[in-house]
Amino acid sequence: MSADTSMLRAMARLRKALERRMRIDDRAEELAARDSSRPIRSGTLAAYDTAALGRRLRPMLEYDGRGWRALAEEIGVTSPDLSRVMAGQDIATGKVFAICDWAGLDARAFYRPPLGAPKPRKRARPSVRAVFHGKSTETGVRS
Repeated sequence: MSADTSMLRAMARLRKALERRMRIDDRAEELAARDSSRPIRSGTLAAYDTAALGRRLRPMLEYDGRGWRALAEEIGVTSPDLSRVMAGQDIATGKVFAICDWAGLDARAFYRPPLGAPKPRKRARPSVRAVFHGKSTETGVRS
């Protein structure tokens, strides 16, 4: 009789593990079916596409070979900040710039403007005029 109950317990554990694995597989299929170009969290405010930044950053961090704490210290952020970027979660703008500077990436490339925002204005560059101070730098003679 005890062999039957132990067998039943083992079968119940196996069934529970299989059901959990099936839920995980269903979630993976759901995530794979999402449009990859769409950010994980879409909102109306301006943000950075940290999921794309994480995808670009992961090979660099793995190639480096050091631990995330050592890399985070070198970059100037915390290791939880790197973890958040890898998970596609939002972090502060200054930290995005620090990570992009370390990786040699353009932070502006990961910027998502707010929904319905107009195109950025092109501002006129200030004109640079040559200022003559009355003395030639080549000859040292005043004009």
